[in-house]
Order: sequence, then structure tokens, then C-alpha cells
Amino acid sequence: MRGQAVMALARELAFPGQVMAPLERAAETLPEWGYESLAAPEAAGAQWEAIAAMLPPPAEDGGMGQLAAALAGACYTRQAYRRQGIPDEIFGATMGCFRRFLRETSAITGRWAFDRGFWTWRQVGCRLFRLGTLEFEYCAGEDAPVLHVHIPSDAALSRKELEHSYAWAERFFAGEGRAACYGGAPASMRCESWLLAPALEKLLPEQSGIRRFAADYQRYAVDEDAPDFYQWLFQCGADTPVERLPERTSLQRNAKRFLLGGGKIGAASGERKQFTSRPSCAILGKNSKGASYEQEFSS
Repeated sequence: MRGQAVMALARELAFPGQVMAPLERAAETLPEWGYESLAAPEAAGAQWEAIAAMLPPPAEDGGMGQLAAALAGACYTRQAYRRQGIPDEIFGATMGCFRRFLRETSAITGRWAFDRGFWTWRQVGCRLFRLGTLEFEYCAGEDAPVLHVHIPSDAALSRKELEHSYAWAERFFAGEGRAACYGGAPASMRCESWLLAPALEKLLPEQSGIRRFAADYQRYAVDEDAPDFYQWLFQCGADTPVERLPERTSLQRNAKRFLLGGGKIGAASGERKQFTSRPSCAILGKNSKGASYEQEFSS
């Protein structure tokens, strides 16, 4: 039955046909243990580590075991959404990450494989939600709860879309998403991304979507040596010689020229300048240290 539920969800999420057969084989051999806890915000991270340790290494099965396990957990995530009154629209948008990640990995490596199990336990664990064009991850943090903002690779960074997402997030975590706030109401929105790198101001016009997004944040840390942009801007590894970087877009061309001249791009962290904390978000559990991973590129 679990295998059937996994495959039904994969079809609903419009997975690429190339992964369906290997995914079905992996789903048929899933261990019978612990998937419901993957949908619990405080338990999801540790539970994912325990389940992943029981599965074949991704190098052996292209990550299909981990993908099947994540979808098995997502079946319980849907039940949790419905109990909390979270619309199916948000479930479909949030779980759309799986199809997106499969396509991204295929574009970069030429293989249909799943390599984001270390990340997607957040979506399955009712901690990260896609609300419009952006994703928002609740982290209890060491000092005060935070909403970490993530930018999917298919995000539209128009002012209208950005404001729609920010407003939706503030309503959501005070309303139907309040069960995710196990450490209390979020006190700020923060983002850690190569999209906030100060160097991009030299490489993009002021009206670009990336600069529009970055302008919403007050930077508090810059890491010029962060390599994330190689993957999300150039779709290649950080060990790729600069001379071999692609030049398909104007940003790629400008960035490559900048790097060849000795420039650095890196990444930065920032806090959103305008944020309304919602103290009505219920405290449902003890604090737990959160983690942030900013992964994706949007033009």
C-alpha cells in the first residue's frame, strides 16, 4: 500500500517519466518504519537521518530510495496540512520542489537522480512552505525564531509577486501555519544567498529581478568566497575553470568577465527591512536549532 501511495503522489506531482520506473522499484522495498514522524516539525530532521541511514546510498540507486521515503513522509504531510486547514494549493506548490530538483539535477549532471534528501525533509516536515513565488522556512533559532526566505529556481521576482509572498507568509504563520511555530512567533525574515552578493550590483541593471529582491534586505554578513553561485548561476561545479564557464545569459557573461578580472561574487546574509512580527503564533514545543540552505537561482 505504501508503494502505491508513493507512486500516486509522484503522478500527482507530475514527476518526469524517466524516474517513474526506478522510483517504483525503490518504493516497493521501503522499510516499514517511521514515516509519520517525517511530518512532525520538531522530529523531522532526526527522523530523516534515521530513515536515510537504512536506505541504499544515493550513488547506488540514484537517490530513488530517498525520494520514495520522502514521498512516503509527504503522504502524512498532506494529512497534517488538512488537519491544520492548510489548502491543497500550498501542498502542491511546496511539494513541487521534488519535480524541480529532479529537473535541476538532470540539467547539471545529465542524469535523472535525486540528490536533495538532505534538504527536502524541511518541506516534508511542515517547516518550509512555498507561498507564492518564494519559500519560507520556520527555524526556532538560538535567540529568536526566524523565517528563512528561499528563492526557487522558477521564482518570478517582480515587485507584485514579492510583496504577495511576503504578505502571505505573515498571514500564514499567524493563521493556518501557526502549528509550524513550535518555538514561538518569528521575529524576523532573513535570507542567506548568492543573490544578495554586493558584487551583483555591478553586474546587473537596477531594474533586474535579482537586485529588486536584494534591495528588500539589510545585509549583515558577506562571504566573498562562498561557491554557491557556480551551481545556481552557471549550473556547474565550483571547480570549473573560469575560462570554461558558460555565457548563455547576459548575467553569465558579465559575471564571467568579472571573475576573469579577479573579482569575487560569493554570497551574503541579510534581514528583510520590513517585517511585521505576529505574536499570536502559538508556542507548541521547545526551541530547536534551525538550519538554512539557500540553493536556487532566479533570473
